[in-house]
Amino acid sequence: MKFRIGGASAALAVLLAAASSMPAHADAHREPASSYRAVSAQSAHGFLTKGDYAHFSHTVRNTVNAHGWWKKIDGPATHAKVTIWLQVKSGSRWKTLDKGVKTVLPGGGSNKRAVANWKCTNLIMKNHFRTVVDVDIVGYPDSPEKLVTQTQTLYCGI
Repeated sequence: MKFRIGGASAALAVLLAAASSMPAHADAHREPASSYRAVSAQSAHGFLTKGDYAHFSHTVRNTVNAHGWWKKIDGPATHAKVTIWLQVKSGSRWKTLDKGVKTVLPGGGSNKRAVANWKCTNLIMKNHFRTVVDVDIVGYPDSPEKLVTQTQTLYCGI
């Protein structure tokens, strides 16, 4: 019995290539949530906008935080202004709880990222959190696109 998969393989390759070129968006994720899962959105300007999901801090008790950073792919840029918003769902809208801004080198890590956090009033109320990350390369124009992470449901009163 012979199977022909040449045409199917080519079609699958085209579909995978198209899917990989689409920008990351929180609602498009189908992966299970994880406290430190990093997500990214690619820019045409030689860098990736990176951020992790809203999660409980391991260093400050009863605090939800998130981090935003960038990864250089190519080009002359050395620094970027990273802005991160930690947001909570309020009815049908998103409300910003905290905003962090920092000009950093590429890469992430504790000194190469912007941080936003929120001290919980209690650990009983359930709320939905997300982060929005914007990277502006210093000295170079870029698109207005922002990374929006997948919504995380955490027991943290506002």
